[in-house]
Amino acid sequence: REREREREGASREGGAVPSKTASGGRPRDATATTTGGGDDRRRVVRRKVNGPASSRAGRGRCEQCPAFMFDICVVCGERRASTTTTSEAAKGDGSRAIDDGGAGGIRGHFTTSMRYIHEGLTLSNSELDKAKREEKRRVLDEGKLTLILDLDHTLLNSTQFKELTQEQHDLLHACIAHEQEELKEGEKPHLYCLRHMGFFTKLRPYAFEFLEAVSKICQPYVYTMGDKAYAKEMAKLLDPDGKIFHGRVISNNDSTSSHVKDLDIVLGGESSALIVDDTDRVWPQNRGNLIRLDRYHFFPHSAASFQQKGQSVMERAMVDEGEPGGNRPVLLDVLAVIESAHRSYFKHGGDNNGEEPDVRTLLVNPARSDLPLSGVKFMMSGVTSLAERSPERHPLRLLASTLGATFISSIERDGDECTHVIARTAGTEKVKWAAQTKGRVRIVSPSWLNACARANTRVDEDLYANLDEK
Repeated sequence: REREREREGASREGGAVPSKTASGGRPRDATATTTGGGDDRRRVVRRKVNGPASSRAGRGRCEQCPAFMFDICVVCGERRASTTTTSEAAKGDGSRAIDDGGAGGIRGHFTTSMRYIHEGLTLSNSELDKAKREEKRRVLDEGKLTLILDLDHTLLNSTQFKELTQEQHDLLHACIAHEQEELKEGEKPHLYCLRHMGFFTKLRPYAFEFLEAVSKICQPYVYTMGDKAYAKEMAKLLDPDGKIFHGRVISNNDSTSSHVKDLDIVLGGESSALIVDDTDRVWPQNRGNLIRLDRYHFFPHSAASFQQKGQSVMERAMVDEGEPGGNRPVLLDVLAVIESAHRSYFKHGGDNNGEEPDVRTLLVNPARSDLPLSGVKFMMSGVTSLAERSPERHPLRLLASTLGATFISSIERDGDECTHVIARTAGTEKVKWAAQTKGRVRIVSPSWLNACARANTRVDEDLYANLDEK
């Protein structure tokens, strides 16, 4: 009765009465409360719930955590004490980083950030090596090689609005409008104005044909020194339907070094990977995989930044690669190299004394007598510039090598063995010398190599004796 009177009084005064124990005035234990009165009273017990540490205790800590998502092990749930990864600690020198986990943390193994696959993903290097082996086998079982493609000056060329004059702005907008009018059903434009980024971008001629063809025999990646936002935007232009790259886009933010590129984070094996890039110095560890093509300069500022003022397409009356009076369609030369290397890798893969073939060897010295140009010993004239740092990685020279031909460099030393001079124009010293051999040394244009590659046989040289190419 006293408790009922107290509750009634508190109710009239707008106050509250704390819960009491049945035997006195002490507050009840925090784990139990009493509600209601008389026979309707209920006892509510608060149960203790095991925390995260208790639930993980049964599983235990991994001896070596295979992977982390945002620094949490995907197996044992432990947090890494240190967040240093290869892609962070190695920025600047290209070396692999050691993550010792810090005091009291997970010690004794390396980790590499793989954020281009999934944001926050980090793999131990042992797990990464396992993933690379499994992916290599899967891709080879599909009859494909791994292909790494650069963006700028390789597949496209971009320039900022501020790098153009008003006259050039107007010309580009007129070109975009004209291209849209001329497009046939199913065709995609090559010139874009990206206002949200402040860029004009021009895709290299035959970029779509090249990507469609290589995607049938290779698993393509994009690997650029540009930032992530730029890389993804350019990948959309090249692959608007997302059927070629499938998210395999590696930017400078994802690389293990801010100054060079490396195959260390590309899933697949180095012996079955081809690289297409305009610069060899950014691949110090993987030059043997490289097909180095000539830089594509559509915009004047791009050419000027490489001391090639006046050599851009806009400065040459808008005459582009593959057009009459323009340069060779470079991507078609690169495609021929890739197709030839792919054919040699899979056609003759079982004939290598049980050893797995290596594209690095197939590109320069396949050492087979049944290739289309076996026995051909060639020199080149006017194909690469004298200032070229790595002429041996040029697509046309690699194409000849993959077809079985042998390169020789000197008339004085190897002139008696030379069978072909591959030249772009007449009038060079090597062409004049070959003409004096009365047909012993055949003079052909670079298109002869493409024809031999397409036919997979030695094509009649007389069909390509006209040296009118640039």
